[in-house]
Amino acid sequence: MKGNSPSCTPQSIRHRTQWQMLGGFISLGLLSLSQQIAAMESSSFRERVLGTYNFAPHSLTEEEISGKSRQLDIFWTEVKANQVTDLPALREELARSDAPAYFEYDGAKLLLSLSKSRSDESIALAAINNTNLADLQYTDYFLTVHAMSVDGLDTTTAALKILEDEKFQAYIPQHALALDQEMCLTYLLLPTDERFYLTTIERRLFREKSIVGQKSLLSVLGDTATKQGDAAIARFAADPSQPQMAREYARTIMEATKKMSDIPLAGISTKSYETLKAEQRQLFAHVSDEALSDWYHLRLQIRRYGPK
Repeated sequence: MKGNSPSCTPQSIRHRTQWQMLGGFISLGLLSLSQQIAAMESSSFRERVLGTYNFAPHSLTEEEISGKSRQLDIFWTEVKANQVTDLPALREELARSDAPAYFEYDGAKLLLSLSKSRSDESIALAAINNTNLADLQYTDYFLTVHAMSVDGLDTTTAALKILEDEKFQAYIPQHALALDQEMCLTYLLLPTDERFYLTTIERRLFREKSIVGQKSLLSVLGDTATKQGDAAIARFAADPSQPQMAREYARTIMEATKKMSDIPLAGISTKSYETLKAEQRQLFAHVSDEALSDWYHLRLQIRRYGPK
């Protein structure tokens, strides 16, 4: 604006400026998808990642999260539309040690949506291991990691991440099933090979500071029905440096496993210990109340022939 025309009072300037700004915002909004995608295409993939994932969801308001969600949608759309160039770049960025924390998870989910290959699943899992649990929806995290467990990947690091929150819980609406930290950890580990996690969770048990976390670890050790797991539980129960409440829980598991082992053979399956353990891994591939019901009976049979 120039001069001091009577028609240009401070009020009219403010009024005109507001409407001019609004008109520009509307025009930008109408073209934002194509404009932003074009801008993204003109920059390097690394720059696009840094520009898109320069935030931590847990530190944002709901309004800010909504705005960021639109940016993530644009990023996903662009990558899906240009997989020849962007898919290799996505893999490379996920492998970086300095990638943004939330990209480690959201980018991994994007990769999993585009590829079902074992190598890409491994890349995604390695990235998820580095993400910040505080930024994630727990049920989605649980189901994502569980799917990798079922596929036979070593999910130990991702599974143990849930020990960061004593109130970690996953809810499965199809079965009206709420799983606490203890059951979630069981579901994330038991479908996999015990050699991946048995020694690791044994060591973690004696370092863990949370009683809730200790109980979760003790429970999984008991569910393995192995000599190593039982020995770790007994050693923990006898360790005066550990919290009394957790030690009592260890003794409860010891008493329960002894009762299961003493069940008469009559009416119990004659399948081998190894076969029963394989069936347990298969049961934990299904997150449902039916699977849990079947497992409660199966674990009696395993204990009758174990531990080994």
